Amino acid sequence: MKTYKYSARTTEGKELKGTLTARDENAVAEILHDRGLVIVDIKETFDFNLERLGQINIGGVPLKEKVVFMRQMATMVSSGLPLTRSLEIMEIQTSNPLFKRVIAEVKSDVESGKGLAESFSNQEEIFDDITLNLIEAGEESGRLDEILLKLAVELEEKQSLQGKLKGALIYPAIILVVIVAVIALLMFVLVPEMSEIYGEFGAELPWTTQFLISASQFVTAYWWLVLTILIIVGISVKVYLDTENGKRTWDKIIVKIPIVGPVVTKMQLAQFTRIMALLLSSGLSIMKALELTAQSLSNSLFSDVVLEAKNDVEKGGALAVPIARSEHYPLLVSSMIAVGEETGNLDVVLDKIAQYYNDEVDQATANLSSVLEPVFLVIMGVTVGFISVAIYMPMFQLTEVIGG
Repeated sequence: MKTYKYSARTTEGKELKGTLTARDENAVAEILHDRGLVIVDIKETFDFNLERLGQINIGGVPLKEKVVFMRQMATMVSSGLPLTRSLEIMEIQTSNPLFKRVIAEVKSDVESGKGLAESFSNQEEIFDDITLNLIEAGEESGRLDEILLKLAVELEEKQSLQGKLKGALIYPAIILVVIVAVIALLMFVLVPEMSEIYGEFGAELPWTTQFLISASQFVTAYWWLVLTILIIVGISVKVYLDTENGKRTWDKIIVKIPIVGPVVTKMQLAQFTRIMALLLSSGLSIMKALELTAQSLSNSLFSDVVLEAKNDVEKGGALAVPIARSEHYPLLVSSMIAVGEETGNLDVVLDKIAQYYNDEVDQATANLSSVLEPVFLVIMGVTVGFISVAIYMPMFQLTEVIGG
């Protein structure tokens, strides 16, 4: 979004000047025309001021802010409050600088006569396709308050899942940092000091000690080279994973990793069933629901199956058949989908499956930390143990030689 200065006249000939934030000049012109103004001049501005500085928000809009926004908007709309007034209240209440600006722009678009979904569509970095399509369906059906409430519930589920996953990974991450810190301390401080002591005696050192000393000397002398190589490797891996082939390769690997793979699978199944249930219960067609659900799945192995199912359904086939063919979707999912298609209650059945897998994900994330903790502790113990043996073994040998 860019900021533009404009000069315009009212129908009475009164001159107006101001600034607007929009995608481009055409969007500014459209807004001014909708306000009944005659455009005199529009120029992009690059002025630096404290107000714009305060709107810089590197972290984006937190999920919690979106949850609050959807819930309060649902409450105000269901109470009969006009959209513009509801948005004005939310703009005042929101503390996030970026979100405050976005809500102000959405309010401005709504005031110019646009629908809420169309106004949201100009904020692609904040609102995804699922949100836009659901709001559009809510406006068309007159159930906007219900849709906003459903969106709030969905965002809360997503926020809860992210919180549990982060909580489960915090302790293993701390252990990993400790391992790296201990190794760095030993390699840069302790090993060099011990190697000087051993060098004075001129004794023959075990291979473990010699290896450790050589590694320490290399890292100490060429730390910049090691750091450069690590950065290059990290960037190369990131670039590769950003490609389609790289992402697919990573998606295949991660589902096969012990402990982590089952958690990822359950998360994808919970996402698939929950989003499908939400979209279908909101009045979207099954074709549109499958398309949007596929976009929401982060693992390509699962999204590809949904896209394949979309093609089959488009040709008149049943949704359960391509789901049953996939090795990544359990028989439970395809069987329940078949029941939902037969009874005409697919959204209800999907919602029940989603609840089941949400519980499974809760249990899996709760166990994840307790499972990973001993693994990392063993790694740390083996690493520190090897270094300790390599350092102190020659010391015991020297003590025996001196004592003898």
